[in-house]
This record gives sequence, C-alpha cells and structure tokens, in this order.
Amino acid sequence: MVKQNTDNYEELEKIAIQQGKKALSKSPNLFDRTKTKKGFFFELKENDTVHLNYYAIHCVDGVGTKLFLGAWSDNYSLQPIDAIAMNANDMATAIHAFPDTIDLYLAVQTNVEKKHMNEIMQGFVAAIEKIRIPDAPFNPNIGKIETASLDEIISLGIPGKGWDVGVVMTGYIKKNKVPNLNPKPGNIIVGVSSTGLHSNGYTLARHVLFTRDVEYRDEWKNQYKGRFHFNDKPSVLEGKTVIEALQVPTAIYLKEAALIGRKFDSKDIYGINITGNGLANFNRAGQNVSFNITDPLEPLPIHKLLIEESKLKPKQAYTKQNMGMGFAYITPDLETAEGIVNLINENKENKAKIIGEVGKNNNRELRTTIYRPYKGKPLDFIGYNN
Repeated sequence: MVKQNTDNYEELEKIAIQQGKKALSKSPNLFDRTKTKKGFFFELKENDTVHLNYYAIHCVDGVGTKLFLGAWSDNYSLQPIDAIAMNANDMATAIHAFPDTIDLYLAVQTNVEKKHMNEIMQGFVAAIEKIRIPDAPFNPNIGKIETASLDEIISLGIPGKGWDVGVVMTGYIKKNKVPNLNPKPGNIIVGVSSTGLHSNGYTLARHVLFTRDVEYRDEWKNQYKGRFHFNDKPSVLEGKTVIEALQVPTAIYLKEAALIGRKFDSKDIYGINITGNGLANFNRAGQNVSFNITDPLEPLPIHKLLIEESKLKPKQAYTKQNMGMGFAYITPDLETAEGIVNLINENKENKAKIIGEVGKNNNRELRTTIYRPYKGKPLDFIGYNN
C-alpha cells in the first residue's frame, strides 16, 4: 500500500490553479462579459439583454475536509451550513448583493444517500433561511439539485459514509452599487468575530489533533500525529470536546452585510472574507496602501489548541486560520466604522470592533501588518498569491 503525503498540499493546489488559468486563458471569449476586479471574492457578469441595470454575481465553493467530521460524529446537518456560508460570505463582500439561486451537486456513497439525505437537506434549509435578507426584492431559491452515487470514488473516515458537495450561489447587484474596491489611507477597518476554524485548514487540524486510529485506510494513517480522541475535552476548549469545537458551523455574514449596505449606502465600504490565506485576504484589493491591524480580535479556544499542538509559528497561524476574525469591513471614515460596529453588536449574532486603519504604502505589492499578534513581533503579509 502506498503511503500518502499531504504536507505540501497547498503548494500543489497553487500549481493546479496556475495550470487551470493557463488553459482558460487560451479562450478569452469565456470572460468577455466579466466585470470583476481580478482575484476578488466574487465574479460579476454583464448581460444587458437580460438584466440591463444589474450584474449577475457568482460564487462557488465547497466544504473541504471538514466533511470528515460529519462522518465521524454521524451528524450530517452541520456541513451543509458551512457549504452555504462559504458562498454567502464571499457574496457578502459586495455589500449590496442579493442572493437569488443556489445550485447543489452532491456526490455520495449509497449509505449516505439512504440514511442521511434528510439531515443534509435540513442543514441546507437552515442555512438558506439565514441568508434571507429582510425586505429583499426576492428570496433565495434552490435552482437545481444533482445527486450522484459514487461508492467507488467518495470516501471519508468511516467506511460507506463518504460524501462531497459543491455549491454555486448566484445573485444580483445594481451596477451603480458595486463597491469601488479602492481603499484609501485613513479608511478604518472593522473586524467581525468568527465562530471557529470555519471551513479552512481542516487537513492540518485533523492530522495535528487526532490519533491515527481515527483513520481506517492504511495509506492515510501515517498522516495523523495527534494525541486526541473525538470526545476528549482539553481544558483550553472550556468544556467542549475536540470534535464539537471543530464542528461549529461557519458564521454567515451576508444578511449583516446587506443591512450595512442599506443603512450606510456607500460604495467606499466593502467586505473581506477571512477564509483561505488568512490575513493575506486583505491584499486582494487596492493600490499603494497597507492594511494596519493594531487591535486584532482574540483567537478562539480552538485556535489556541491548534497552535499548541501544531507548533505553528504566529505567521503560519495567521495565514492558515482566521484566528478569531472571520470577516472585516473597509470603511471610509471613523463615523461609518463606529456605526457598523454598533449595528453588528446590536444584532447580537456576531461581535465587531475597530481593529485598525488603512495606511500609505509606496511598494508595488499590497501589505497587511498585524501589530499585536497573539505572540511575538509584528507580522507582515505581502501580496496575495492565488
């Protein structure tokens, strides 16, 4: 049996992305209606024949290896929330977008199809209810659901219990409401709390935290180097088991973002989804600026446990994890920032505070600096590589 190695999976992913971009570039007409700043969290498509005053907004994502937790816990209702959240939070960065249609592709083993589809769809229903925006011109609808039985292809940590999901979320945004995505020195940064690891970094988390006996497939056992079982309760988790702390669903910020867009109605506000690549996500928009985080949010207990067990250095931790901040807003001034903080905190679903300010940067590449990490000296994140 060939032993597998995932130590360099992030580098392999970057290579795959570059190969895909190279192939797509050979047919530029595939993007002739695209109106999005390259590399941001969503894609805008123009079709004046169909919807003259609106762009269609598109997001796509899955859950990744967080899916293992559903099989291990025999709870399939939580990861569908993550799948919706990953898309909704990308759409939330546009502030004024309304979700329209959700398309689902489910690849499942037969046992999941027979016993867990009700749970899975209940999870999707719960999440879609969370992205309904009050007084929106329309409610989000399910578009198409496709299910494939793939026993020979899909597997997870329990024999016969594997599944995967892909989600496409589309919506609309008025052309005159698209954020400028042009941060300026003096803009204020608002940070919003996360609920846990969200849906990133779970390959590392699983392999660092759990013992090898959680994996039944011999070729993958050597990846698990941890010391915990699912129901262990290390003190840092404040009463939660390890699997409970890992399985907390991703926070959903779309409704809050739409309410912020409605109340403040400024094209100089936009959102940052602190997902894969961590704090480097700030560097997706702007020119000649730096994002100076002087008062970061506190890492959550699950982040502290992962740091303790993985021995990650602070810069690695802030690159691979959200470290307590799942979303952020770039705002034009202090008054607007304070208003956004008050709106979020009064809503009581998430917590927010002012965490820093946009500064001037004479270098070509964008820079994000966290001045008070949980440990050590200030950290710089240069550019965005994706």
